[in-house]
Amino acid sequence: MGDLPPLFNPKSVAVIGASDEPTKLGYDVFKNLRKYPHGKVYPINVRREYVQGVKAYRSVKDVPETPDLAVIVVPKRFVKQSLKECGEAGVKAAIIITAGFREAGEAGLKEELELVRIAREYGMRFVGPNCVGVMNVPAGLNATFVMDAKPGYVAFVSQSGALGGAIIYKTVKESIGFSKFVSVGNMADIDFSDLMLYLRDDRDTKAIALYVEGVRDGKRFIEVAEEVVRRKPVIVLKGGRFGKAARAVASHTGSLAGNYRIYEAAFKQSGILEASTIDEMLSMARAFTVPLPRTSGGVVRAAILTNAGGAGVLVSDELERRGVPVADLEPSTIDKLRKVLPPMAAVKNPVDMIASATGEDYYRVTKLLLSDPNVDLVIAACVVPTFAGMTPTEHAEGVVKAWNESGRAKPLLALFMAGEVSAKAREYLEREGVPTYERPEDVASAAEALARQALNEGAWR
Repeated sequence: MGDLPPLFNPKSVAVIGASDEPTKLGYDVFKNLRKYPHGKVYPINVRREYVQGVKAYRSVKDVPETPDLAVIVVPKRFVKQSLKECGEAGVKAAIIITAGFREAGEAGLKEELELVRIAREYGMRFVGPNCVGVMNVPAGLNATFVMDAKPGYVAFVSQSGALGGAIIYKTVKESIGFSKFVSVGNMADIDFSDLMLYLRDDRDTKAIALYVEGVRDGKRFIEVAEEVVRRKPVIVLKGGRFGKAARAVASHTGSLAGNYRIYEAAFKQSGILEASTIDEMLSMARAFTVPLPRTSGGVVRAAILTNAGGAGVLVSDELERRGVPVADLEPSTIDKLRKVLPPMAAVKNPVDMIASATGEDYYRVTKLLLSDPNVDLVIAACVVPTFAGMTPTEHAEGVVKAWNESGRAKPLLALFMAGEVSAKAREYLEREGVPTYERPEDVASAAEALARQALNEGAWR
């Protein structure tokens, strides 16, 4: 875990720049942190005796105990002095939300390097500057100025604070959960490599997702990633891949985007899973609540069951495009499928049970596919789950029953389309630990991620 625990599990926190004014970031940061259940939170404000009804202090050095963590959200001209006072008070970690440093030009870079010097002098670690902050969702720590994320198993580290905040709002709406959220900003001190090493050992995290614009120490980044992916998947969405976008990176966080082809090759070499969109990154990361598939001759073979042939065709196309072959079912499995399905059903993979398929059909077919030795991963697809008076969740319940009876030994993914009509079924599946998607390309992304990570970890066994 190294020296980062005070950042995620502080026994006390100081907010330097805590405010009573809702228009200031210090208002939201302190408001969010007041809910932290595992330690006291102290507002630091040189002008006010109380902030949001809590006794305030003029300096972090005046607080009656030494805070583990300080969140600095004061105007830029006060940041250096604030960080120095943190060091003098014995603070172990800091988050510098204030912007205007490296990303603002040469003068800002010099000021940022001075922050690094101060931190080194006092043995502190810090995130930022120019960031949104940090969340430890299971612990109830929200040291940011954005809304609370939903709890889950994905740690998300973003080099863009605003984009990271937007993704928090998106995932709350879509009921996607996080274990940790870190907006790294300029990465003057704590960087991607530090966080990957910490998250590798974090029991609440099953997958690590990164939004990367540029890295300064590429060699260390790749070495750390190669080590981390032996135990946990690392999914990267690379910003600044082409042309003007790459040039824009320098003015955003002061990083060099570099040649994308070099990044692309490095990601492949290290076992990093690369996503091309935000939705793909989230689809891939969410998949890792299920066990990894076994690998058969260097591939992972998938089986698809559906109540609509079109869905099966689209998923099959997406899988094949991504290098996940559709399995050839055992003849004995095909014979058993013929016995339990109507004559017009298609019993070769993808298995089309036709529109009249019931929850019981989903149960029996899912169980047969999970037991087939040629199948390493199963995708249960459902287009409209309320055909002819069926309940909205009966198909999902059949799938989960089969998975439970099979011991959950093989990964199971679900594709439940039809928007709001399938909402209850999707919610049920997610509660039962089945990653569930609404689009064929998303469930295929998840299957690809599971397959590639299984090959990554298998290479090191």
